[in-house]
Amino acid sequence: MRSSLFFMAMLLCSSMMAQSLKINGLVKDADQKAVDQVVVSLSKVNLNAITDQNGAFEFKGLDSGNYVLIVRSVNYKHYQTQIQLKGDTTLQIVLVERTVQLAEVEVMAEEGTFGIRKLRGVEDGGLYEGKKTEVVAVDQILANKSTNNSRQIFNRIPSLNIWESDAAGLQLEIGGRGLSPKRTTNFNVRQNGYDISADPLGYPESYYTPPSQAVKQIEVVRGAGALQYGSQFGGLVNFRMKESEPNQPFSFRSENSLGSFGFFNSFNSFSGSHKDINYYSYLQYKRGNGFRDNSGFEQIGAFANLNYQPSERLKVSFDYTFMHYLSQQAGGLTDEQFYKDPEFSNRSRNYFKVDWNLMALRLEYELNDHFTLYNRAFGLIANRSSLGLLETPNLEDPMSNRDLIEGNFNNLGNETRLLWQYEGFKGLQNSALLGVRLYRGTTNFRQGFGSADSDADFSRVDTAFLDRQTSDYDFPNLNVAVFLEQIIRLSPRVSLVPGLRYEHILTEADGYYTTSLRTNSFGDFIVEENPTNNSQSRNILLYGLGTSIKLNEKLELYANATSNYRAINFTDIQIQTNTQVVDPDIDDESGYSFDIGLRKMEFKSLYFEGGFFYILYDNRIGEVIDDGLRLRTNIGAAEIYGFELYAELELISLFKEDSEHRFSIFYNGSINRGEYTNINDRALVGVRDGNRLEDMPNYNVKTGFTYANKRFTASLQGTFVGLQFSDAANTVTPFNGIFGPIPSYQVFDFTTSYLIRPAIRCEFSINNFTNESYFTRRATAYPGPGIIPAQPRVFNFNLIFQI
Repeated sequence: MRSSLFFMAMLLCSSMMAQSLKINGLVKDADQKAVDQVVVSLSKVNLNAITDQNGAFEFKGLDSGNYVLIVRSVNYKHYQTQIQLKGDTTLQIVLVERTVQLAEVEVMAEEGTFGIRKLRGVEDGGLYEGKKTEVVAVDQILANKSTNNSRQIFNRIPSLNIWESDAAGLQLEIGGRGLSPKRTTNFNVRQNGYDISADPLGYPESYYTPPSQAVKQIEVVRGAGALQYGSQFGGLVNFRMKESEPNQPFSFRSENSLGSFGFFNSFNSFSGSHKDINYYSYLQYKRGNGFRDNSGFEQIGAFANLNYQPSERLKVSFDYTFMHYLSQQAGGLTDEQFYKDPEFSNRSRNYFKVDWNLMALRLEYELNDHFTLYNRAFGLIANRSSLGLLETPNLEDPMSNRDLIEGNFNNLGNETRLLWQYEGFKGLQNSALLGVRLYRGTTNFRQGFGSADSDADFSRVDTAFLDRQTSDYDFPNLNVAVFLEQIIRLSPRVSLVPGLRYEHILTEADGYYTTSLRTNSFGDFIVEENPTNNSQSRNILLYGLGTSIKLNEKLELYANATSNYRAINFTDIQIQTNTQVVDPDIDDESGYSFDIGLRKMEFKSLYFEGGFFYILYDNRIGEVIDDGLRLRTNIGAAEIYGFELYAELELISLFKEDSEHRFSIFYNGSINRGEYTNINDRALVGVRDGNRLEDMPNYNVKTGFTYANKRFTASLQGTFVGLQFSDAANTVTPFNGIFGPIPSYQVFDFTTSYLIRPAIRCEFSINNFTNESYFTRRATAYPGPGIIPAQPRVFNFNLIFQI
């Protein structure tokens, strides 16, 4: 299979060289003055150029065909034109100045050759001045996108700890700076600016991950994002979906992938525009057998985006997202089982199913030259169901009735933002953002019994004669938030960014759980229902202050301090398992986040950003072993700190700016430390002051290089992650595969791409090509419990064509 895939890749990537043409031009303003340092992009071939001091740019070695050329600048409105290339073409481009100006020193190349940039000070209804931000240009990077390979897609984001729990990227699991990666619960996860997790307040787990083939860019804002995006510690992860190219009536793109272990992915997108209306949609089908027995999966996804823009000032958008998948879960392993055979499975009856329906209506209205209104209304109707055995992996499956846990999510929310751009001190441009958020979510969780069969039958079975626990809970949640943040420019180079956020949070629990009471020595019992009806209301004030200092036209020093808060999830408290108990006095988490860093503001031959972070965490929630069971409780206070560095160098452009070849090397690394400083009484059974934080490797490095010319691109990446603990007690001797250290590991990925002709491209990937045997996670429940092995060496071939 692997050799045939390689042969197909080489066969399809061989093609006759077509005619070599070029597009060049000059970019000027309305006064016919040259505009330098703006980004000129050419679609389909994903090429970028930056205008020189004369406003000139050039693309060489192009084939005949249709292209879309886009010019982007902070101080000018975006320019876009279609080109039907039949011969060498020269363009004269005149940019229109924006009515509202940013500070002069903010001018920078938005997207260079590296596929990453920072968010601008004011962008798409958000304020990001003085914050630690990254934007991954997904449509420009080279990665195995058919499997949503997080190691490659997020390879330039420092300190991200990634769990690799499935073979197809069905769920994104990233954390960072000592925060658990579990279904990305410590980030506020959004798509086009609206929430996509199950219940952002009561159950913030992300079961749906947008396919990277449909994503234009991923925006990441660290802890200071709490003021605009909620009270979590991690910050924001926002997936910005692709849209149709203007003035293009119809476009079709198909990406079809074959890979190891029966992997197949077909991603097909449709887009077009007519007058004031444009649309983008996709259909996706994905399946595979998995590298372990009992680990097959099947996914179906769809997305539709419709935009209506009757004028430059008004844009209305509607999004609908559908996703369904069914995966068989091979279960976790003990340490002995993993080191003997990481592909082993003794769970043949575990399944996980997700159905997702997500809708959003977005409005952007420029009221006048100073005020812009942003409104996002969204709703979710979704379900997740797990079926199987939740016993530790050292126990064989008794082939009895399986545990069935069903979660149903019905949510409605609205977030409205008003951006005010006004003249401040010495005529400098200031910005103020006022926002209001209303959210109502109702989550229902039921735990009972499924069939004793081996298929994916999620029907509920009445097994009252069994001595096992059940529960049925409704969790209504209400959130009202008001936030205000400002950019106050003290000079063209110095700005202050103060902010406040008020949160009203109401969480409720209404339902019951059962316990069994023995009635005699023969084992007879009666089932007793324990009703619960409680609510908890909080009123929280978050605050923060940031600053940005432009040391010169190329260097920026930034710093920020923000308070954080994270409410407990009632849904975590009442799910009953035979391996876990929950402290009834478990409480909310709170703390502070600090960042200080230095970054280069232009993305030319060299880009770098380095900085320190510090997080003060109070009442951190974790798990310890108590009387042989996993106890979930507030461990205590913790301090987390570290140094992060990202740097990338484009070697060839140092010596020849107009070369058709690119060769860049990058380094993304962090040194992290975190320890508990004040242990709560209930956690003293296993945790001591000075214990290291769980889910925090002491180092986390990704490095590699990329070579590219007009047709061919190749990338090699190495990932190096240090030892980390899976529990707050820093268990050294593994316990049933659930607790114990996660050893350091290293893994290498290789991806190459070849443009056969403007409409046809092929890609070939080898992930983990040294066939490293490692794991990133010890699961305490699904998809385990136990060690979840990472994938061995896998091959993937992808063929892309577009009309």
